[in-house]
Amino acid sequence: MGAYINLTEVGMFLLVGLLFILLNLILLAKRYTRARFAMISIFAASVWPALMIVLSVEQLSIMDQLTSGDLTLDAIMAWGVVIATALMSMIPAGVFLYRLVNVSSLHSEP
Repeated sequence: MGAYINLTEVGMFLLVGLLFILLNLILLAKRYTRARFAMISIFAASVWPALMIVLSVEQLSIMDQLTSGDLTLDAIMAWGVVIATALMSMIPAGVFLYRLVNVSSLHSEP
């Protein structure tokens, strides 16, 4: 099994997941986001590396699995990666955009 696993990919997947977990914990500690949204994003960031590692080891094309229309375990994992990626990236992005709009509206009023 060791020949099939690229340790650089595994390390990068884990690093990206850890960075998103850390980002959400910082946003939660500063009270920029609600706990329920932060926990959903942290859950997605913790599931994402595992799904990416499994898809990488099986050498599956995510796009082929998404467009196949078949209900297989590979297609479910591919859709899980898409949903986890959306949740772990869109929640912090929404928080940053909300804060950006609030700060810009505060500075634009005389």
